[in-house]
Amino acid sequence: MNPIPRQLWRVAGVLAIAHVVLIPISLALEMPALFSDGVDGIADAYGDGNMARSFTGGVVESCAFLMLVPVLVFMGRVLGRGSEVGRWAAQTGVVCGAAYVTVTFAVGFPAGAAAMYGVQNGLELETALMVNNVRNFAYFLSLLLLGGSTLGFSVAALAEGVHRRWWGLVGTGTSVALLVSTPLAALNLHDWGVLIWMVWLLGVGVLMVRHAEDSGGAAVTEREPAHSGTLGAG
Repeated sequence: MNPIPRQLWRVAGVLAIAHVVLIPISLALEMPALFSDGVDGIADAYGDGNMARSFTGGVVESCAFLMLVPVLVFMGRVLGRGSEVGRWAAQTGVVCGAAYVTVTFAVGFPAGAAAMYGVQNGLELETALMVNNVRNFAYFLSLLLLGGSTLGFSVAALAEGVHRRWWGLVGTGTSVALLVSTPLAALNLHDWGVLIWMVWLLGVGVLMVRHAEDSGGAAVTEREPAHSGTLGAG
């Protein structure tokens, strides 16, 4: 099995870290209307907001999500090399992650931008609220996809003994937090899962950057003994 060059680990790690760094920067520029703010939030954030600043933030956020794509593909490659369980779980992680990015690009970004543009060009606030809620509900549901992606990668990491503690165990806990975030949207607690995930992804990126030269397979600096590629190995 051909080794994965350290340079690729570093590039993927830098992209993961960049995603985490750019997201809060983009949100600070966008200052979007929150789901709980209602019509008043639409008037304040979109009616009185700076469109140029907000759209700049949207471009920054779009770039951040574009950077996430090669990270997902890389993790799928690294974690799908040693066992059938690992391949299955890693591919699930990639597909769910790609679906999460697709929903964000196809629904989340356009709906938010359309709501702001519409308000500043005569659209009624109630109609803009409805358009913006398409973005909100797409975001709530997309957390299930992000949770599925994280769970797939964490199971693959446990199956193949790759950074079992952070990628595997912490990743499993992170996926649970994401999966419960969708129903917790009813209590306005949906963002906690994403915050936990961003901390997890930041750790994933740091481990990638610090990764030792692969000597074949998916040997890593924190690898634990695995005997058959099963979840109980190590």
